[in-house]
Order: sequence, then C-alpha cells, then structure tokens
Amino acid sequence: MEQIAKTLEEFLGEHELLFPVDGYMLDKMRIPNHTTLRNLEKMYKECKLSSDTYHDKRNAAIAEYNALVVSGHIRDKTPLERRIEVANGHPDNESVQAARRLLEKQGIIWDKNVTET
Repeated sequence: MEQIAKTLEEFLGEHELLFPVDGYMLDKMRIPNHTTLRNLEKMYKECKLSSDTYHDKRNAAIAEYNALVVSGHIRDKTPLERRIEVANGHPDNESVQAARRLLEKQGIIWDKNVTET
C-alpha cells in the first residue's frame, strides 16, 4: 500500500473544514433594522451552536488526520513536494516565480508536463 502525500490543510479542505471559523455568522453580521432583543439573542444562540458544531467537526477531522499519519496511510508532504506544487501554479504569481527560480537553481525539474530524457 502506497502512502498518500497530503498536508493537513488539504485534508481539511477535502472535508470543507479548512477555515478556523465557520461562515454561518458572515451573513448574520448585518443586523437588520427593527430587530428585537429577543431575535438578537436567538440569533446569537444559533450562531454559537453552529460555531461549536463546526469546531467539533474540525477538531475531529484534525484528530482523524493525525491518526492516519500515525497509522501510515497518509504522510505529510516534504518541503520539496510543496515547492514543486507551488512552482506549478500560475506564472504571474510572485511566489510561483520564486519557487521556480529556487528549484531551477537546485537543478530540480519542477514542470509536471516535462519528462526527463
């Protein structure tokens, strides 16, 4: 069985848990006029419940990732693999250009479309 190279961020992104806060509260921040105190308290309770649920799911996913790493099913990407992944990004991006220069200086073929001959 081959190990899958995956970072924690990629794993959380696959489970839609990448961001440290959930987006439930984003549309609730614009409090409409004429909102009663009772409705505001209800909204705050809903947001708190949503946030707690999201954090529980996110912490469970992080624990699952760590368990998969310990068991050997997943391994974290090496710094070289991360640099190659960045170098294959959009050429207008400065970080992509820097990663490409660094890899070329080290003599590493970063382009996934090029094969060694």
